[in-house]
Amino acid sequence: MLNPGFIILLAGAALCFGLSRLVPTRTLGLVAALAALLAAGAVALAPAPGAEQATVEVLSIGGARFTLAPGLAAGERAVALALLGGGGAALLGLAGAVAAAVRGFGTVFAWSLLCLAAVLFSLNAPPLSLFQPQSWSVLALAGYGALRASGTAARSGAPPLGVSFGLAASALLMVALLVGGPALAAGGSTAWPAAGAGLLAALGLAACAPLMNGRDDSTEAPALLGALIFGLSAPAAALGWLLRAVAALPALPGSWSTMLGLVGGLGVLACGAGALGEQRLRALLGWAWGSQASLVVAAVGLRGPLAVVAGPSLLLSLMLGAVVAAAAAAGVEHHTGSDDYRDGRGAVPRLVVLAWTLGILASLGLPPLWGFWGRLWLLTTAQVQQPWLVALVMAGMVLLALALLAPLAAMLTPADATRPRSNWADLAPVGLAGGALLALGLAPQLAWAHWPGQLPLAPLQAPIAPVVQGAAVAAGLALLALGILLVRARSARTLARDPDEEAVRLAPEALGALLQPLAWLARPAPLLHGLWLALQLASELLRIPVGLFEQRYYLLGVLGALITIMLLMAQ
Repeated sequence: MLNPGFIILLAGAALCFGLSRLVPTRTLGLVAALAALLAAGAVALAPAPGAEQATVEVLSIGGARFTLAPGLAAGERAVALALLGGGGAALLGLAGAVAAAVRGFGTVFAWSLLCLAAVLFSLNAPPLSLFQPQSWSVLALAGYGALRASGTAARSGAPPLGVSFGLAASALLMVALLVGGPALAAGGSTAWPAAGAGLLAALGLAACAPLMNGRDDSTEAPALLGALIFGLSAPAAALGWLLRAVAALPALPGSWSTMLGLVGGLGVLACGAGALGEQRLRALLGWAWGSQASLVVAAVGLRGPLAVVAGPSLLLSLMLGAVVAAAAAAGVEHHTGSDDYRDGRGAVPRLVVLAWTLGILASLGLPPLWGFWGRLWLLTTAQVQQPWLVALVMAGMVLLALALLAPLAAMLTPADATRPRSNWADLAPVGLAGGALLALGLAPQLAWAHWPGQLPLAPLQAPIAPVVQGAAVAAGLALLALGILLVRARSARTLARDPDEEAVRLAPEALGALLQPLAWLARPAPLLHGLWLALQLASELLRIPVGLFEQRYYLLGVLGALITIMLLMAQ
């Protein structure tokens, strides 16, 4: 049944709605963050459901079944804890970014809590329950409400693609469950069209390749709000449902595994190419989150014990790493006035630089963070089953690394600048989410006993070799030492560019412009626009021959009609 954390989130949302104009927004933000963290505590303390407990059928209309699980299993509990803990950290950072005397923006936190509540409800429902599309639609509407309350929708003037994709995904999932739900539950061969519709719906809600247009709304939103919607809530609901649904189905056919590997691998490569062409940190983070979501899709297509634990591990790394990177981007924008890393209008605090470095490690799955183990298990399995997937993933990660290192180089230049101090709003989200990633990465056995080891079909023993763990710790210490040296470095001299010298382009930006067609695989809007223009041009060119053809055969038709009428009159 429903966890008490769900009631806490709804109560916090109602409080933020009711007191939005009466209480300072920062106070309501702190209350919302506290509600999310209390909900995480309620999820952690809730008893695990027994193996003999069956699902609870709330409503049944014909073949439509609205059911709830008796409780959160190990996999759903871990995702819920990451969702609520990361959501609390993001709300804490958002509250700290608001001036103390500002009022009237409490609805941002209310809608954010509704997003978290919708995802928690989705995790509490079985994957084939019709409560799933309902929770997806609430998530899409609540996310749009949060963006609109923050002023993002009014500023951009663009159509709300996020809510459009979310509602379309919800409707598609509902049709798939109504039409193919019984066949899916029975594992029949006729269930695969419905499974394909469910996969497309999950990609649409998560806004990952090839449907990354749904993330366009987050580029104008505050970084932490975008992380809460498109880095935490949407992946937890959509990709979490996909992982659970595939686990409930029989073994995937070979063609399906290959298709999922292609979608995921090409998505990673396309997102890396798209990230190279961005100069704004918020847009860059959207590509990074899309790349990590594509890794989860690729893991779904693999078989074996390591693949079972790789997908959830990558999802957890995506959710917590999104909060860390978004907090760093928010800190850069707060201290420089822009999220364009090329502006260079102010120095960035060293702790913000360190937070961005931590976000890079989380996005790339480098040690000593938790994402390293998920990628290790993914690549180990792909080496045997789909070797070509390793090449696509590694190429995409290299491109993404180049894109993420360019802002880091800009933050470190000039090295001898006087840097301001960080405030608690910059550090609190990084400390909560980054600390969890670091602790799990250094001691993965702690997580294995309570979460991955309890998943169905998981390895009987933890696939964590002491040698690999020691090497990961050593590599993490080496990266930390290198980062400290870069942060504390001093420039030996100042180079002044000749005013007559032509402006140069950064290598990542130039490479991104060159690889822009590759990014269309993840975000095909420019490609579709070009095809539409080509179709219009073709229709314009065909107008003259079609006109001649139409005139000639129109006269022939009139003549035939006259002859027919004369013959009828003669009879």
